[in-house]
Amino acid sequence: MRRVGIDVGGTFTDVVLIDDELDRHWSVKVPTTPADRVIGAIEGFKAILEISAYKSEDIDFVGHGTTMATNMVVEHKGARTALVTTKGFRDILEIRRVSRHDRADLYDLQFEAPRELVKRRWRLEVDERIDAKGNIAKPLDEEEVKALADQLAGSDIEAVAVCLLHSYTNPAHELRVAEILRERLPDRFITTSHEVNPELMEYERTSTVVMNAMLGPVCSRYIRTFKGALRELGFGGELLFMQSNGGLAHPDFVEARPVVLLESGPAGGVSATTRVTERLGLSNSILGDMGGTTFDVSLIRDSKPELRTSGLLHSYTVRSPTIDIDSVGAGGGSIAWIDVGGGVRIGPESAAADPGPACYGRGGTRPTVTDCNLVLGYIDPDSFLNGTFPLDVEAARRAIEKHLAEPLGTSVLEAARTVRAVANALMAQAMRLMTVERGYDPRDFVYVCYGGAGPVHAIDLASELEIRKVVVPALPGLFSAFGMTVADQSIDRQTSIESELAALDPEALAAMFASLEDEVRADLSSYVSGGADIRVTRRVDCRYAGQPEAMTVDIGEGAVDVAGIRAAFEAAHMRQWNFIKPDQPIICVNIRARAEAETGWRGTIRSNDGTSDLEPLQTSRVRRLYLGGEMIDVPVFKRGRLRDGDRVHGPAVIEEASSCLVVDTGHVAYLDAFSNLIVEL
Repeated sequence: MRRVGIDVGGTFTDVVLIDDELDRHWSVKVPTTPADRVIGAIEGFKAILEISAYKSEDIDFVGHGTTMATNMVVEHKGARTALVTTKGFRDILEIRRVSRHDRADLYDLQFEAPRELVKRRWRLEVDERIDAKGNIAKPLDEEEVKALADQLAGSDIEAVAVCLLHSYTNPAHELRVAEILRERLPDRFITTSHEVNPELMEYERTSTVVMNAMLGPVCSRYIRTFKGALRELGFGGELLFMQSNGGLAHPDFVEARPVVLLESGPAGGVSATTRVTERLGLSNSILGDMGGTTFDVSLIRDSKPELRTSGLLHSYTVRSPTIDIDSVGAGGGSIAWIDVGGGVRIGPESAAADPGPACYGRGGTRPTVTDCNLVLGYIDPDSFLNGTFPLDVEAARRAIEKHLAEPLGTSVLEAARTVRAVANALMAQAMRLMTVERGYDPRDFVYVCYGGAGPVHAIDLASELEIRKVVVPALPGLFSAFGMTVADQSIDRQTSIESELAALDPEALAAMFASLEDEVRADLSSYVSGGADIRVTRRVDCRYAGQPEAMTVDIGEGAVDVAGIRAAFEAAHMRQWNFIKPDQPIICVNIRARAEAETGWRGTIRSNDGTSDLEPLQTSRVRRLYLGGEMIDVPVFKRGRLRDGDRVHGPAVIEEASSCLVVDTGHVAYLDAFSNLIVEL
């Protein structure tokens, strides 16, 4: 197959093409077009065809990841949405969950809740009631629903979220409300909570389904426009979208549940790292993805990505299976500034793709992390993106001098060094929170870095956390796009049971799992090509009685072992919280099943240029950069000219098209048999 992976980021759109038969790859970066991201994605697709000399009809598969959904929520650019809910619950989105940490700083007394997801006049009530056991306590008044539909018909509302009380136990009323709305509002996006998040707790369920509604029309337009543009170019292969859970999904599935796109872009890098670490036999890895806007941190533990079932996005709760990724505003395009106390700060504002950092020469005048790395010599102005995107060093110097050096009373070099140090501190802290706060020692992990700026800061971060080994995979600057070609297809489903674990009959629990597995297997079978092997994994959400939050634990195949579930939960609880309560009842909240079909590429990207007669290790030139407190000359090596086993002793720079790595004094870097660049500290 010939596979294309596209990752639409905040600054660049990355595209990778893999030819399985020839065992070759091509890659390209093009600027993201924030006004219409389809334009940038299609330009990237055209560019990869041009450099590979293929035609659209030669491509068999396109995997697509995007940060579009996240940006819409953060920037409040979702569709105009209405909420239909049970009488008495219209204000639950504003009441929120006061017992939860749903604000950025728990001790911030000046905290202001973000803008409401749905204006109050469009939070509409229906007088019905289903109790917690699924019994109909008050029948649905269909005439009332029709009146609400008529009210919405004359408005500019684009999407309607339906969330009725206890619909996770009995969705009958939600189904009927949705049916009436679709009959009377055929041009509006209608979504229900039992389809998106069939779980206990009304606020979280309401917030999630409203988020799905807000994303629905915009994501649907994007998917259809992108799909149409590909077809116009002659593409006749399969198009899949990366979900937050790290698996690919059919466009029809994503259109109905766009909430699965909220961590779409970063999830691609995690999927790619999973394949790399499988080959290397590494079971525990910290992943650092430094792009243009953010630094994203995640974990692979026991050879599997860490997952979460709920999270906060801009302090809004979203419940959807998601790779556990924490982000800080410390990307290459993050703007450096000075606060009122004279301290140097970075982000969260980013220069993004337009105008971009000052050194891009597109009108940006404020200094960014990229500008500072350029002035310090960590980025080469002439070889950036293989020389296709020359950088303006003087523009970077002017921006740093005006906004940082002069107010601080320091030199441009010292101001740039300070910004880099602050950026490193922010990223190291994010890595500590992902490990130490959860009961893990970062020294027991390998650091896998990617993103265009990831390797540029990798050695500093590993040294700060006393990590002994750094892995820089092939194509680090386009690694998430590469992940779109190696990820498998998957679908997640869950069933709410809310029962004391000890009271559950193992046979009854096994029957519930069997029913859920059949459902998720049938769902995925309807999207994958015939003959694909589908495997199903099972998980359980548990908590101690009285605890607000559940923890998710994996359970194996075969007979359901209630004692085993308790043991797995207590082991996880002890690791994270350092205590267990042997006499406390454990509540089983949800059971979960994931169906996966192995459809991703399992090959290895060669990081060299394919030349069979590579010469012995030699430098290409010398670069002057800031190291050890002074500007020094260090040798530069081309990664594409390294042979398996070649060892580079620091100080040195190893350069490639999408990124570069600075090897400090005393460290050694070498290329392994799978074309990964390994650094031993």
